[in-house]
Amino acid sequence: MPPTQSEELPLPLTPEGANELAGCEEILLPLSPLDAMMHQLGVMLLYIFPPSTGYDLSKLQTSFITLVNEDYPVLIGELHMDAQTGVVSVKQTAQAREKGAQGIRFETNPSSSLMTEDAMQTLSWELMPTPRAPMELICVKGTLLSDGGLVIGVDASHTLLDGEGMFTFMKAWGQHYSDLNKQDRLVVNHDRHLLQGTGEPSKLNHAEFQVVGVQSAVHDTEAPVPPPTTQHRFHFTPSMMKKIKNVATRGESTTPSDPSYVSTIDAITGLFTALISQARGHGQDVKMTTAVNARGRLTPRMPENYAGNVIFSALSSYKSDEVKASEEVVSQDTLVKLAQRVRGSIRQSDNEYLRDAINFMTEQTNLSAVQPATNFVFGPDIMYTSWVRTGMYEAEFKGMHPSLVSVPRLPFDGFVILSEPPRNSPGVDVLVFLECTAMEKLKELFAQVSYLHEGDEKSLRSTL
Repeated sequence: MPPTQSEELPLPLTPEGANELAGCEEILLPLSPLDAMMHQLGVMLLYIFPPSTGYDLSKLQTSFITLVNEDYPVLIGELHMDAQTGVVSVKQTAQAREKGAQGIRFETNPSSSLMTEDAMQTLSWELMPTPRAPMELICVKGTLLSDGGLVIGVDASHTLLDGEGMFTFMKAWGQHYSDLNKQDRLVVNHDRHLLQGTGEPSKLNHAEFQVVGVQSAVHDTEAPVPPPTTQHRFHFTPSMMKKIKNVATRGESTTPSDPSYVSTIDAITGLFTALISQARGHGQDVKMTTAVNARGRLTPRMPENYAGNVIFSALSSYKSDEVKASEEVVSQDTLVKLAQRVRGSIRQSDNEYLRDAINFMTEQTNLSAVQPATNFVFGPDIMYTSWVRTGMYEAEFKGMHPSLVSVPRLPFDGFVILSEPPRNSPGVDVLVFLECTAMEKLKELFAQVSYLHEGDEKSLRSTL
């Protein structure tokens, strides 16, 4: 069995430590339990840059190679999962280490017929690399658009990077592309052992998880073809954000330490939980998972520019009567209750609870048996994540910031991303993935939320 990082290899993995592994034929670099929970998921992003005369695909590739070799050697190799324990690692052979980042698939298209606006509207899959193989860690595609724009498409295993981790990766890449001196570049942290747990049994209830049976056999029956899905970007102007916050707080001014505090994001999340449930028309109780970025919640705080997953789940539950329409689509009183429920689940996610959640994961006989408790894909439940204030637009390539950072058009359902709007516009975007018929109903319902749209005729729109 290959040596693991926790046995014979330097801990933690660092670019300098990676150089000491040259004598090992095959090694495993263990990732954290939080990373392991993401083993079936990917992080797929399109970075669309405005037209310029200076983009260079050759330099884009060489800067990617130096970025990985110097700052992200953990991206070299392939994904490995222990079938007995569910522990996820990066497997590096001597050949993979010798090739380094040059062994990572990097595709280019120097002459796309698309213009920048077309790319932003279509989010076409032709701008992404050829789909990543199951054990492939990362692949990239660079495309020059017909009007001089640039698109970088990245597809990475979610075990290596979460949303903020990916934004940090792109920011670091831009610094290499822009020839920043090493002392001026980001220092990326790979200390995944910080999230390995204490080895003690968990003491708290963790309803955000379900422990499922590990399926070792492959079913012969084909899965049914799912209904078509679509995605739509709802935009909240600063005026709308102020309105919904005022409704959710009943006009009271509070601070995060106050028990009655709710954020604008809490209010938006509560609103869309009701609207999506009504649009789906299932009439069932709803469970909602909010992804909690715990970088600043853990004690001690996670190191700056930590690369791996620090995403926990906050679970809130709603009876069918709480999310159904009455005289109004979502009344002001209902919004107050929903927003407070969202905030309550997030408030629970303090250091003690989060550390105990890791212990809950590690005490299972197989990490892959731990799954989110929500049935959100074509089920009654919903999954939320927020990329607001996580640096998604901070990447700078030779002075150029992206006009749009977005996922491509994914066939997904019951998933919501709150993000910053394109082109550094004010406000917040709510990117919803939903079955097509339900999406059309959702658009209608959103337009009927009177306290959002009073005096704002253009409030319901796509930002693109």
